[in-house]
Amino acid sequence: WSSGIGVNIHNYKYIKEHLPNLDIFKIRATYGQTGKVNFAPFEAQTMYTTYTKDWYSTGFGAIIQSLGNNRLKWEKTNTWDLGFDLKIYRGALDMRFSYYNKKTVDLVTDVAIPSSSGFSSYKDNLGEVRNEGVEVSLKTMILNRGDLLVSVYANIAHNKNEILKISESLAAYNDKVNEYYKTKEVGRDYSKALTKYVPGGSLTSIFGMRSLGIDPATGDELFLKNDGTTTYTWDPTETVVIGNTEPDAQGSFGLNVAYKNFFLYCSFMYEFGGQRYNYTLVNDVENADVYNYNVDKRALYDRWKQPGDQAKFKSIASSEVTPISSRFVEDNNVLSGESISLGYESTAPWLKHIGASSMSVRAYMNDIFRI
Repeated sequence: WSSGIGVNIHNYKYIKEHLPNLDIFKIRATYGQTGKVNFAPFEAQTMYTTYTKDWYSTGFGAIIQSLGNNRLKWEKTNTWDLGFDLKIYRGALDMRFSYYNKKTVDLVTDVAIPSSSGFSSYKDNLGEVRNEGVEVSLKTMILNRGDLLVSVYANIAHNKNEILKISESLAAYNDKVNEYYKTKEVGRDYSKALTKYVPGGSLTSIFGMRSLGIDPATGDELFLKNDGTTTYTWDPTETVVIGNTEPDAQGSFGLNVAYKNFFLYCSFMYEFGGQRYNYTLVNDVENADVYNYNVDKRALYDRWKQPGDQAKFKSIASSEVTPISSRFVEDNNVLSGESISLGYESTAPWLKHIGASSMSVRAYMNDIFRI
């Protein structure tokens, strides 16, 4: 169900008389609830295939095909939205603003599990999650002189995701993550970032221990514990949120230019404020196999070699695989050129001689650059 209300401010007599260049100014608000079951039936019920080629002491065998969760519920989202639409000077400026607040109960999400179980994830209800944010879009004509038209558009979106409450099964899952790291032999899986779900955190949080960098005296990584003390030992119970892959803001912008029969269109996308865990540096530099492969030169020159070195990477003599820490969390700010189109259109009289009424020639390119 949903309901909404809107007020067209521009239709009031007083506004028409005193703000003649105001084309549209509408204030709107909505509230509603949606529900969905965004998972397949086999994700709610474990499925087996009977193996009939061999007879065991107890009969035919069965092979598990899908890992189900019979406690799954459909998720429900309550949303309210407040915003306005604005147009002035006959559409020369067109703006739309929205603020939203969404609270989801029994959110359905993929929970990662060790692949040794035979599956990489299963579906579960997370608990309660809130998404709160703003969206703004703007279009404007910055030049309109005879044969020359220039207009630009831009939009920006900001969203904050917060876990309000977790289910008992996910609390148990967090404990299993800690236990997995404790019992795991030091190896590649030790440096794999498994997501935890904690109230106040986010679905896109990166978990690990806070790092103070490479100790100049020993060449080993120094970690900061939750009580403020330091240690050389990585402990899964001391992991906290060290980053978030969700950007602070993201959006797009573009340019339209028309001159006589020629036109140009460009579009770009951007995001900033999010983080990524740099597995390339972890696996291909610090943990590089220098004995069997050619490797990045940083694997040698940027390492700690002797007491007093201020180095980014630990000693090459260390045999331990690097665990998840804030040392390899980096900002992820992106600007990309999405597309550009250049064209010419004509309705010249000579086209009639070839049985045509118009002609259009266009050159375009996608995925131009990424910074």
